[in-house]
Amino acid sequence: MKLGTIVIALAAFALAGCGGSGGGEASVAQTAATSHQQTETVTGNLPPGAVGPVDTAEEEAGGPAAGEASPEAQAEGPQSTGELEGTDRSAVTAAVRSYIAALDGHDAARVCALIEHGGCGASIGSRPAGGGPAWRRTQIVEMKPEALADDRARVTTTVTHRFSDRKYVSVEDDVIYLERLGGRWLIAKPSATFYRAVGYAQPPLRAFAPPSGW
Repeated sequence: MKLGTIVIALAAFALAGCGGSGGGEASVAQTAATSHQQTETVTGNLPPGAVGPVDTAEEEAGGPAAGEASPEAQAEGPQSTGELEGTDRSAVTAAVRSYIAALDGHDAARVCALIEHGGCGASIGSRPAGGGPAWRRTQIVEMKPEALADDRARVTTTVTHRFSDRKYVSVEDDVIYLERLGGRWLIAKPSATFYRAVGYAQPPLRAFAPPSGW
């Protein structure tokens, strides 16, 4: 699957909150290891039966795939200065992989250590407050790391999610922003996958927007 263009909410939605059903934001701590091998755009194969976001009417009706993320506004915010290269590319993709792996491992402390600001408290794997399938795990299919100004980066990521009570996987695009602080790349704010993991039926629009002030 090729990466589709991620469409992102206007700057009015550019909130930087971290949290789920009871969340906050995450604290500065250790960055991801940079031992992953440098590659071109990271790609993979979707598993058989993978499905993408469904029609909004079905979502509102509470269908079996209700709540798939589908932002619909043109992207705004920091402009790409080109694909990341060299050690920065390796470090950024490693940080994203570590972030997803920490969510998969239900390691809230590690997730919070990889996100840049604040404190974090959320129950990974919770069901949405209004009911619906609970998130179980996420797999990265494709990543496109881009350089932004001021030691910042954006990784457009295609992922598959598995949920409880579903026999198929859901395919979504995520946008993960990172910033280099003290030579370490940290996740700048929670992304859509984080909100999925902590029990949001649908990621909020702010999950796709750049961090506030970018």
